[in-house]
Amino acid sequence: MTVVLLAAGALVTSNEAGDSVPDWPLSFGRWLVSSDHFVANVRYEYSHRFIAGVVGATTFLLAVWVWFAERRAWMRKLALIVFAGVVAQAVVGGVRVLFPEYKPLIAVPHALVAQSFFGAVVALAVFTSRSWFATRDVRLDQGKPPLRTLTAVTVAGVLVQLVLGAGYRHQAFGIAPHVVGAIVVASLIIWTAVAVFRRQKGDAYLTRPAGLAAMLLVLQLGLGVATYFARVASAGDPQPLEPMISLTVAHLVVGALTLATIIVLTLRCHRALAAPAAEVVGSRTISSQAGRAVV
Repeated sequence: MTVVLLAAGALVTSNEAGDSVPDWPLSFGRWLVSSDHFVANVRYEYSHRFIAGVVGATTFLLAVWVWFAERRAWMRKLALIVFAGVVAQAVVGGVRVLFPEYKPLIAVPHALVAQSFFGAVVALAVFTSRSWFATRDVRLDQGKPPLRTLTAVTVAGVLVQLVLGAGYRHQAFGIAPHVVGAIVVASLIIWTAVAVFRRQKGDAYLTRPAGLAAMLLVLQLGLGVATYFARVASAGDPQPLEPMISLTVAHLVVGALTLATIIVLTLRCHRALAAPAAEVVGSRTISSQAGRAVV
């Protein structure tokens, strides 16, 4: 549902429909717009608001469910943080509508909160998955830098890159920061994938998301180049047209999926790997000599 919401938001930006509904939280003074208003760019903006409302309501139900059904206290807190995130995203979006003169500046934090919320939802899915509770040996996170550190840095890099992309789309700044960010993020993802396959060869729990991240990177780079040339070619168009719209939406969605994949890999590395030192933590015994841990 959140991926659909991100795509809907990208359609608003790509069609330059962000100012088509002048009020918030109502739309033309109503919660449900009339058919007379649901035309042209209003379709994109209002649909985005409607989908956001559905996601917000679902997140609230999820938070309540987690609060009463989950025994892990930190999971209950995380669910509340996720719900606070979707509320914050709605508020930032509303500020964007009410202060259109600051559109480029507000668009950047709007994108940051959106992608962060999506990442938190992905984390919830990982923490409640069957594979998270499966019994497995915990190996030492050997190699420099440790995979747990490298994957976390890669997550931060992808998130920053997504925000830079939003800044470029909303004309907060030029394309140069986004291009530099693409080079940095591509290097991080390749480094991470290669390190995982070299150090954890044969462990599908870690190599599968690493391989998927590498494939998404290739697709994302291709979409980025195609989107840029489509945008340049359509610079003189009176309004956004195809294929620039579809390419931009696909570029944003694949970027979000790349972030999700790296988050899954990061959390799995923390689940399956331990710090490269002999220590005893609770019921977990780590042997630096054997290179394995018994849980």
